[in-house]
Amino acid sequence: MSRKQGKPKKQKKEKIRIFDRTAANDIRFRGPLSYRHLQIMGWLCVSFLVLNHLIDFGIMIDPNQPGWVLSLNGVAQFLSQLVLPLFLFANFAILIDEKKPFKVQLIKFGALSLLVVLLFLLVTEHYALELGTALLGDKAGMQGTINTFFLNQMHSGNLSFNLFIDMFLCTLLLFFLEYTPKHFFTGKKRYIFRAFALLPVLYEAGSLAIRVLTYYDMIDPPLIVYPLLTIKPPMSFVLFLTLVLFIKIRELRFRRRGKTKEEYRQFTRTNVNSWQFSVYASIMILITGIIDIVLFAFSAALDMVLKVGSDMELTPEVTETLIDTSAKGVYGWGIGNHFPMIIIIPVILLFSYTRRHKNEKVDLVVPAGGVILAFFVGLEGLHQGILMNIPILMKMLEDMLGTYLLQ
Repeated sequence: MSRKQGKPKKQKKEKIRIFDRTAANDIRFRGPLSYRHLQIMGWLCVSFLVLNHLIDFGIMIDPNQPGWVLSLNGVAQFLSQLVLPLFLFANFAILIDEKKPFKVQLIKFGALSLLVVLLFLLVTEHYALELGTALLGDKAGMQGTINTFFLNQMHSGNLSFNLFIDMFLCTLLLFFLEYTPKHFFTGKKRYIFRAFALLPVLYEAGSLAIRVLTYYDMIDPPLIVYPLLTIKPPMSFVLFLTLVLFIKIRELRFRRRGKTKEEYRQFTRTNVNSWQFSVYASIMILITGIIDIVLFAFSAALDMVLKVGSDMELTPEVTETLIDTSAKGVYGWGIGNHFPMIIIIPVILLFSYTRRHKNEKVDLVVPAGGVILAFFVGLEGLHQGILMNIPILMKMLEDMLGTYLLQ
């Protein structure tokens, strides 16, 4: 009697190690969202940023705005905080996947940063100052009013309009760490070139220091400083550093296996590496978001301790005022602003930096469309704001003209 032969066991597929992944044995999954999709989302959020500033100005004129306006302002403020993260991830994808060279991105963001500074000076030093002086007849007083306005905006955390400074600094940091000089800084001198990556870090630290020192009335920065300040929360910059380190450490581990730089370039274009980058970025967003909340609570508590005098009676009303003031002050430094980024974690998990588009000319249409949309949102918002606040604006105008005529 013959034995029944059992079915042959299926051989298990040998697990492919991560650094052995190539285009031939890549995973199928690739996130459906590309850098362009993130840019479109970013420009939509820019419109909410414009709306947030307009409503803030309306509230400053008359705090008793309708409830729906205050609710809309809360939504606009929340979404406006997503502008920079979306643009940063989009720019990250462009640079890592070498869709555009560093030179192009540095020139673009450098020029846009300078343009914002020049527009700021044109509006404040030319239009606002001259028109205000003509109405009030007091140039020094008008200059002080403008300075106070921007100082209050910085203290409240609403001074966020030159996002191109942040884009330029992050591109510059990646440039010093990723680019390989061909003529200068070759050989051992390359370490000097890599050390220049400290410059953007020091700039970020300097911006934070200016905000903190201004809050404690230790310095009074001139008007030109405001458009040069970064708007990125400190923990957002920490997040960016962790993403850069992820890339550099991964390259170092890859090269230690005897593989070439060209092989590493091919590896970075695999779906598996793109997916792992998205997962790592999502985890780090969550971790840095939690740290941001803890840091916010600690900094606000420390600020309260510094403000409490030995002869101060801590009644419930005084304590509530201290908590509110300290929370707003710390928020103005950028601490606590990073936490809302956790809302884009699903977006990042669906994002793939390796995705490309056939028609690259659309990349020029996206920012143009974003600027046009933001302009019309601002124009319509200003129009509606004036209509809603005509009595108050007329009263303010009468008071200013009355003061001017009495002089």
